Amino acid sequence: MNDIAIRVENLGKLYRIGTSPERYKTLRDTIANVVNSSIQNIRRGIAVSATSSENSTIWALREVSFEVPQGKVLGIVGRNGAGKSTLLKILSRVTEPTEGVAEVHGRVGSLLEVGTGFHPELTGRENIYLN
Repeated sequence: MNDIAIRVENLGKLYRIGTSPERYKTLRDTIANVVNSSIQNIRRGIAVSATSSENSTIWALREVSFEVPQGKVLGIVGRNGAGKSTLLKILSRVTEPTEGVAEVHGRVGSLLEVGTGFHPELTGRENIYLN
């Protein structure tokens, strides 16, 4: 049996900032968008140019690789914006990675919010069992 509980290779997650998720577009939507954008460009006197989406994207994780053997404990520590919550969401299968592979053998549970549901008179282990 494989002795690796978690294996992550070249994991990456890209978020698009300020854009709504694309919905299914019908032929009618496409034609209307082309006509409306052409009319607006003519009114403004602006030549049609390709817009860059580089400014509206951010990598929460990029090229993360590690292995955790069975029976070992993993703690993720880092400053704000380091990608800790994103990594836990990927390992818990809440969200899909943009690139790379995350394999989890066994059960995984993550407590994402610090202090959420914790009873101050119980130990950390007892709080985890309680949750």
